[in-house]
Amino acid sequence: MGGTSIEMLLAPYCGNLDIVTPISPADEIQRLLAGGIPRNYCPDPAIEARYLQLVRDMKFEEARAMRVHSDKVYPFFNHMSVTTTEKLANFEPSEFTLVYAVRNPYAKIISLANMNLSFSNYSGAPMINSAADIRRSIQNLFDADQLLLVRNINLYRTKRTYKYQVIIRQERLASDLRYLLDHLGLSHAGIKIPHAKQGSIRKEYATERMFTREQLDIVNRVFADEFSENGYEML
Repeated sequence: MGGTSIEMLLAPYCGNLDIVTPISPADEIQRLLAGGIPRNYCPDPAIEARYLQLVRDMKFEEARAMRVHSDKVYPFFNHMSVTTTEKLANFEPSEFTLVYAVRNPYAKIISLANMNLSFSNYSGAPMINSAADIRRSIQNLFDADQLLLVRNINLYRTKRTYKYQVIIRQERLASDLRYLLDHLGLSHAGIKIPHAKQGSIRKEYATERMFTREQLDIVNRVFADEFSENGYEML
């Protein structure tokens, strides 16, 4: 489990029988160029082939219209839960390493608010919005009661026992990924980490500038278990 950048980085290491779920077409083309191919997520190979060809032809609007990267219409989809994967993939967890990425809850909310302003026109370029616009977008998330969209700790919870568990933190992405690749016995010499959906890590987006005290208190309450289990400090 992980963010888009991590999926893009790890996909080229996957084999023909591995399940690689599709991502947004603008990021998918970059993953293809790096050698990563979405596959085995859909029971109909023709659908997978159609999506792949549209991305290769850079027909992003048509590829997006297929909605294979955003709707839960096929057995395997982006950011599905560990428990759902366990039910569908028919594998023995004790033989596998469970990998997932975590991020500070405040940063996740800022990122979502920024994406809500720009993602409909996302082309792979950085999504840059003013701090004022992002603050208004954050308020919209509170007003619409949408904070749970990024409360994803339950996606990674499982009652099964894995051989190993590796947590990748956004704040130390490079070192954690190197550790993961070393753990898996894979080379990371000269590796370059892609930066998908770039735009929400800027000085003017500092947490204390983006939230009101009331909003911080709500975030602290809603994400209390994420702060605790992942070792992030509440403000």
